[in-house]
Amino acid sequence: MKRFKIIMCVLAVGGGISGQSLAQTGNSTEARGGSVYSSIGVGFPLDNTSSGLLSQGIIGLTNVNRETSSLANPGLWAETFYTQAATGLQLTRSSVENLTSSGTNVNLETGYLHLLFPIKPGKIGLSIGLYPVTRANYRSVNSNQFQNTPTNTIDYTNEVQSFGGINKFEVGLGFKIGKNFAIGYAPSVAFMTLKNSEELNFNILGYQDHSQETNYSGATFAHRVGFTGTFNSLFSEDDRFSIGGSVNLPYTINATKQFTSIKVVEGFEQEVKLNAGQDETGDIKMPFEAAFGIGYAPSILSNFSLEAQIQNWSGFENELNRSAEEVMSDRFKIGVGGQYHPYRRNINTFLSGFKYSAGLSYDSGHLSIADEDIQTVWFNTGIGIPSKVASFIDLSIQYGLRGTTVGDLFEERIWAFGFSVNLTELMFVRPKLR
Repeated sequence: MKRFKIIMCVLAVGGGISGQSLAQTGNSTEARGGSVYSSIGVGFPLDNTSSGLLSQGIIGLTNVNRETSSLANPGLWAETFYTQAATGLQLTRSSVENLTSSGTNVNLETGYLHLLFPIKPGKIGLSIGLYPVTRANYRSVNSNQFQNTPTNTIDYTNEVQSFGGINKFEVGLGFKIGKNFAIGYAPSVAFMTLKNSEELNFNILGYQDHSQETNYSGATFAHRVGFTGTFNSLFSEDDRFSIGGSVNLPYTINATKQFTSIKVVEGFEQEVKLNAGQDETGDIKMPFEAAFGIGYAPSILSNFSLEAQIQNWSGFENELNRSAEEVMSDRFKIGVGGQYHPYRRNINTFLSGFKYSAGLSYDSGHLSIADEDIQTVWFNTGIGIPSKVASFIDLSIQYGLRGTTVGDLFEERIWAFGFSVNLTELMFVRPKLR
């Protein structure tokens, strides 16, 4: 019953894997929703992690923290003692500009859902996860006009959207090997649902509005593995040192492309297939990925981590959209950060009742457009609210700089506010009266 309650609480917070744009249509050329660059290929690659880890600039490859569950490394799942459930959401606000236009994006998006069960506490752990791998969430509205005669001007609005991406439903196991090491294996179903659409609307009779939509869908099996090693009292009596790594094997989705448009037929709007009545099929090959991290905690009051990640996006292939392959490049990300835990000192002051995080990360990006890498630098900080029953609420604040205006590309200045909750079954244990 306790495990059922914890799962239902997190499901209520998470609400699934989806994105929601809060922006409204404007009267100029503006980007709306998520990143401008998310409309390229199969969406922007995501790192699914809690706000407590995100505020350190890392994804959570080691167990030096020992507080929250992590999707990043299957090897960590072996070391759970309690049923856990975690989810999170993020609100981003970014200003976007190039040499000729600018805009503001506001986007609220739910992220991952992670359930962790101790099959044999501290030895074998079962993980169930639903999370996005890539996400496209882009909307651009362009209001303009043209002259059809020397004295007559026609106003029109052109709206372009890209939404969806690749998600994974994953079930995996972690196993403890000896005293210091653990490994994990996680098979999953990777499924893609991606929609690109364009609408052209006129404000005058005699000109027919036009809309067209391209839908991509497909699914396949994917695999990843992970390991972790932990060593206590390495340099002092109370310290802790941990290493961890994970590998995501490349996988290929046999996808279907459906191209449709809304046409007026005998006075009625009808959806018409434009690819000769048949759906086009082709393979989409996703890249190999590897990550490695180290963590060190000199005492129970603080911990520090350094993590690096590579993704072989230069090997990305898309038979349904070859043009996307030309701008893909290998991605390298590195992050460093730490946490301070004053609440563990049992000091009864307000500020000592939280944990504090800070970190910095650099992301080379997976796109290279006009010989310019779409890089991102993140400055991270956050605060955590601990519970006496091994549960946490984490809040993170990030400021990021992405892209460049060189070559009339887009530069994004991003504020991101994250919220995540990690609950354990102890939340639902009634204390015994003494």
